[in-house]
Amino acid sequence: MFKTLSTHIAGVNVRSKNRVRDAFAIELIDQKIREAEKSLKAAKATLASLIQRQRSEERQRDTLKTRIKGMMGRAQDAMDKGRADLAG
Repeated sequence: MFKTLSTHIAGVNVRSKNRVRDAFAIELIDQKIREAEKSLKAAKATLASLIQRQRSEERQRDTLKTRIKGMMGRAQDAMDKGRADLAG
């Protein structure tokens, strides 16, 4: 009888330990999921910022190309008219 009771208590003990371990494992998994969601959100924000920066730099580049093209055209016109002083 005592042996049966001690076996029963040992079984209850093991089940309790398993429940505690499972509960902590689930909490740990939930925490890792929350951390991954935060990291994903931060990565998306960083990507959006980089895309905006790239678009801004492309606009600046296009503006510079337009200005250079205009200046080169005016310099060429001045050279064609023999006005080296204006071309410079």
